[in-house]
Amino acid sequence: MDRRDDELQLAIYRPPSFTGGCLEIRLFYVRITPCAVDNLPDQLKLRHLRREVGVLLEINGTRIPSSDAVSINLRRDRVDKDSSEVTYVSTDSVKISGPAEFEVCEDGGDMDLILCGSLERADPAAAWSNENALDNDSKTGWSLECYVATSIANGRSALVQPKKGVCSPSIEVYIAGCCSGTPVILMKTVLISPRKKVRQGMMLDAIPGTKRWGRSKGICPEALLA
Repeated sequence: MDRRDDELQLAIYRPPSFTGGCLEIRLFYVRITPCAVDNLPDQLKLRHLRREVGVLLEINGTRIPSSDAVSINLRRDRVDKDSSEVTYVSTDSVKISGPAEFEVCEDGGDMDLILCGSLERADPAAAWSNENALDNDSKTGWSLECYVATSIANGRSALVQPKKGVCSPSIEVYIAGCCSGTPVILMKTVLISPRKKVRQGMMLDAIPGTKRWGRSKGICPEALLA
């Protein structure tokens, strides 16, 4: 086997490296309004779920196998008792090369789900044709989607607490970082509206483009995330 054959074998078996176009996340926070300010956990869990083969994930310099789910802490950063608002934040370095799904859960034995979301590569043509698309969708090719858990929508969470004078509680997800040297800011606010009861035997209409979670009206059923 000559030198060129050796180089070819090394190229085949060498682990893939990050290239241009990956999303480097420097800040991830979740803001909940209104919340139960007197009964707040010290931290939440941000879980990065299993990914498609070929999508690379690196956390604080450590490569995570695509078959593994991994979690990092979202520490409680700020509590505003006047507005009943709490912010949980992570400054861990996260680098990802393709679409990925995540969950935000309460920290504890039950790991109660709060919301689920996805980071996707945005279609530049679709971004330009959509007047409401964020600049980041067209400039960096990344977009963010978020959906509240059914337990939150049904009012069964001890974390989210309705407050008089506030029409609908909300959860805001904010991501800041860069992609190919361009600053990236992705933000999504989900209003928590009580879920309407569906009579037995009836089914909700499917919404196109929601095949991963079976999402409906901004809600991610926990049963579909197992």
